[in-house]
Amino acid sequence: MQIFDASLLPASRLLPRILTVLTIQAVLLAGGTGQYAWASCRDARNSLRDALRARDLDAARSSYEAVEREFDCADEVRGRAKRAVSNLHARIADERMARGESLESQRALLEQGLGYARTWPVLALLGDVAYESRDYDRATERYESALTVIRNEVETPTAPPMSTIERILGRAEQSRLLARDFVPTPTNRTGRRDGLAATSYRGFEPVKVAVPITFETGSAEFTEKGRGFARDMAVYLKEQRPRNITLSAHTDPRGSEEYNLELSRRRGEAVKRFLQDQGVTQPIRVEAMGESQPFLLQPRDRERHTPEERWRMDRRVELKRQ
Repeated sequence: MQIFDASLLPASRLLPRILTVLTIQAVLLAGGTGQYAWASCRDARNSLRDALRARDLDAARSSYEAVEREFDCADEVRGRAKRAVSNLHARIADERMARGESLESQRALLEQGLGYARTWPVLALLGDVAYESRDYDRATERYESALTVIRNEVETPTAPPMSTIERILGRAEQSRLLARDFVPTPTNRTGRRDGLAATSYRGFEPVKVAVPITFETGSAEFTEKGRGFARDMAVYLKEQRPRNITLSAHTDPRGSEEYNLELSRRRGEAVKRFLQDQGVTQPIRVEAMGESQPFLLQPRDRERHTPEERWRMDRRVELKRQ
């Protein structure tokens, strides 16, 4: 199953994954251990399990309220119930899109699902809603939140396939490069940076991550947005303390090849000096790439963006950590 093959994939590709999530949650809700064996809580769980299997959203919401009311339902049961109902909203949205309804028309339903729990299917679909409407700042927030939730083994007991994680990560990178303003990386429950700042996603380890550290035109002086992303990078590099850091600086194709190569070198060195001034002590190597490696869009996005948007994604610094 693949999600987010650039612009939103056919909804039917999302459905098998959500079906699996809901099946697992239904089993968990129906089972439980001895401490949850009280009849009233068991009845509420069974009612919710049946509603999930029937894909009956109204019944699922009502059953969830019953779980919340039952004093003998443990917090763990309530948490699973919230996530199950949230994921059912994503499942229903997916089924509606499979019947031809638009992604945008599912926004309200998905926002309702988010009111129950911040599950990765709901967050990632809301990221697609924002991306399709070119609200790249909001899309970045949604995708990065989805990645943070995926990394949390309590909120996401069963990780999605590596291909799904990779596609959400790719969409998050694209939307962040296109964002108009600085979008800080989210923090997890420990207070550490997460989202695109993370180095591993349930077994998937990206080789590099693109960061929109932007500069004034033809200059190695940061824009306000670029300084925000550079400062954000310094924070999580000091948290993570990798042994070695490589910064690959890229430009868009406007200007001569020689000019762009030298410009990328000066910009990469400017980021290196900034990180060192912020207290990053690990060795930092700068690679000047110029215009030689345009940003590689996900396949179905290659025709949807304007030349200016593609150039905006080309202007980036790629971070590699070892």
